[in-house]
Amino acid sequence: MGLRETLRQLRPGSPSRGRCSIELQRRSSSNSKASQVQPHPDPLQVTEQSLQVWRSLPAEIRHDPSMASFQMENERIHGSTAGNSEAGEQQPPNDVADDDDEDEDEEPPSRVQELHDGHASSYAGSDFLDVKLKPAGEGDRSTDDEATTTHSEHEPHANGPGNAKSLARRIHHKSKRSKEQLQRDKLWKRCGLLFFWGLAAAVLITVGEKHLLQKIIDVPRGEQGKFFKLEQKPTGDFRLQLQGAFAAASTVLQQSVELENDTVSYLFVQPQISVLDQNNSQVFKDILEPWQLQLVAEAELDSAAAVSKNHTYRLTTELKELLARKDSSIRLHLHSDAGKDLAIELCYNPLIVNTRTGSILAGIILLTFYALLIWEQLERPFVAMVCSVLSVTALAVFHDRPNMEEIKQWMDMELLTLLFCMMILILILTETGVFDYLAVVCFEISGGKIWPMIYSLCLTTCLVSSVLDNMTTVLLLTPVAIRLCEVMQLDPIPVIMGIIVHANIGGALTPIGDPISIIISSNHFIVEDGVNFLTFVAHMLPGVLLALLQSCLYLRLYYRNMDELRLKEPKQLRELRREIKVWQRALNAIASCAKDAQAVRGTLQGRVKQLKRALRRQQRGMGSTEIYISTLDELKQKYPIKNKQLLLQSAGTLLFVIVCFFIQSVPHWRTLPLGWVALLGVILLLIVLNREDMEHLIHRIEWTTLLFFAAMFVMMECVERLGLLVSIGELTEHVILSVSRQHRLTVAIFMILWTSALASSVLDSIPVTAMMVKLVTSLAAKPSLGLPLQPLVWALTLGASLGGNGTLYGASANVIAAGIAEQHGYKLSFTRYLKTVLPMMLGQVTLMTVYLLVAHVVFSWD
Repeated sequence: MGLRETLRQLRPGSPSRGRCSIELQRRSSSNSKASQVQPHPDPLQVTEQSLQVWRSLPAEIRHDPSMASFQMENERIHGSTAGNSEAGEQQPPNDVADDDDEDEDEEPPSRVQELHDGHASSYAGSDFLDVKLKPAGEGDRSTDDEATTTHSEHEPHANGPGNAKSLARRIHHKSKRSKEQLQRDKLWKRCGLLFFWGLAAAVLITVGEKHLLQKIIDVPRGEQGKFFKLEQKPTGDFRLQLQGAFAAASTVLQQSVELENDTVSYLFVQPQISVLDQNNSQVFKDILEPWQLQLVAEAELDSAAAVSKNHTYRLTTELKELLARKDSSIRLHLHSDAGKDLAIELCYNPLIVNTRTGSILAGIILLTFYALLIWEQLERPFVAMVCSVLSVTALAVFHDRPNMEEIKQWMDMELLTLLFCMMILILILTETGVFDYLAVVCFEISGGKIWPMIYSLCLTTCLVSSVLDNMTTVLLLTPVAIRLCEVMQLDPIPVIMGIIVHANIGGALTPIGDPISIIISSNHFIVEDGVNFLTFVAHMLPGVLLALLQSCLYLRLYYRNMDELRLKEPKQLRELRREIKVWQRALNAIASCAKDAQAVRGTLQGRVKQLKRALRRQQRGMGSTEIYISTLDELKQKYPIKNKQLLLQSAGTLLFVIVCFFIQSVPHWRTLPLGWVALLGVILLLIVLNREDMEHLIHRIEWTTLLFFAAMFVMMECVERLGLLVSIGELTEHVILSVSRQHRLTVAIFMILWTSALASSVLDSIPVTAMMVKLVTSLAAKPSLGLPLQPLVWALTLGASLGGNGTLYGASANVIAAGIAEQHGYKLSFTRYLKTVLPMMLGQVTLMTVYLLVAHVVFSWD
């Protein structure tokens, strides 16, 4: 017995007193500070019944340092072999134990060593452990260190050869069915695309381009004026565009108030149609209401800048029937009450799409566009191309097919040039390693904590976007965010969505932070009403702060489960989760009503609480200061600045471009488009660098993003030309005018805010803003309505800026950030963005409604 006991103590896997001491030291050193063991129960309080409960636990639990008191007391009373009894079996007499010990000596030490390899490996691969006794008839002898791990709860039909074969058969059948379904999906997709292609080809081949009549006309003074015959008779509603010395909208409002001023002169445009009199001779009579345009002062008629005016004439059914006759004709009678002759430029569009019919078609096109994006079976640039061709085809059906010059103007070459040049600058900056370096700096500032890092990125984005264009902001900060997320093993998509949202929020703070703000703040009517830089910021600051607070709270609540932020769960977290499951399962297996089991249950409960606290700490960031410091040192060594000279050259060029952006964003200082500024900066950088790998650099540009923008711009212009935006504007104006005068401001703020927000979510926010600005100025220019201008301006700015967050294609910055993420291998899908950000946008617009109504209706802050 003495030799056997000595050999047992020398065994590597023997749970003797000495081995237990070594195991305690090793496990204590491997655990972090957060997971130190609780004080053990007093050995004098451990009863035999408690030891029986302890012996029923799995080996992983019994050998843990927190259970050392039970193990020591068990060895003191029953000897070193008592802990090796079968799970759930009472301790046998000494002679039986000795026999078992002899059988145990025959067990190879590999299995025992595997269970004692360490604190982490004890739980690796054990999602749910079922500790069972092996039947005595099986070949392998059962020892106390063996635990059979089953997954019967998850795979109830996978046991046995027959079940395995049936499972394999089902998997094969499922894969075969999936392949067949995939082939059918491809066939349906191809058939649908061929149908659209055939329809577009047939219409575009048979219908030619529309050529608008453009003519310069001299209008003599006096009532006789000028008669201009329209050779091509309109077959429906038609539009006139006049360009001449007309007064701006602000001048119209100012002079309409000055009733004593009798020097105001006008140009009148009266459509006339020929009819047959009693002598069967043609006589022209006036139809429709005359178009009245206010002219500038007579002294400025020869030197005033040309102003463009548009007007749409709606034809009734009787007039359409009358014009359809072969002997009928139509002309324009142009005359003025000015003291001088006038020269104007006339553009005549003989047919425009009916607003109601065009709006329905535009809605169908937009639904098709978003349905294809949600389906995600086609690439986004291809979806935009298909829908843009479909929208041009819809215009061609109504004989309003645009020519190639118009389509090129719709593509907004200034914006495309800006994106192209900024992409080149970002690519060259990437070669310096500055984005990796900035990611490490952000990691150091945030202390390795997840939410401080996310909030710092969002706040930085908001501040930078308030002085820079939001598209430039996301071009600069998105690569930094992606690299930082990779460093911290986070999913970059939630962080990128936060950057998108806060870029659009920050763009609303100043008149130069967003194309929407630039369009609104540069309007002559708005500027002359007293809206300057300080006024704009003062009214936008409370709204931006409220939106910023709401977005931060929303993101924190939406991602309250930290696992959704992780790209790949670290090994330490996985092991902690498995360990918690094992200890919780052991705790649940002990009856809570047994008095003798309370000591064991208390120890188990304390250990579970410790592990859960350690898990929460590691979820929030680095588990300990030592891990954070070692990770930071490793990152600093791994991601230094690669090329300092190239960084200085690139940073200098970028600084030049940013300063020029700031200067050119001020309306009074703007002399050069932003695209030209970026192009000059790129040319300067390439000259300084004298690079010879231009072809390689050009190949790395996100051409698919540029193509998507170009195609989407064409589609949005076609949708506007179909009359969707006009219908939205008319509906908004109709609702505002339908209420009483005392509630008109409340309804106007509500309608403009929500209309611009919802329209900017579905359409691009830039054309929506351009259309809504005309509506706002026209409402404020009517003295009978009595609406102040500034509250409507703030409602439009906040609605269009925040509404651009509603969908992935509501603002240009959204598409740019999604393209950069896809270039790095992270796809931001339309549905994921919609589910995450749309509720946030609706909450922000609701908050802005309360703010604007309180500020401008309750306190009259105008």
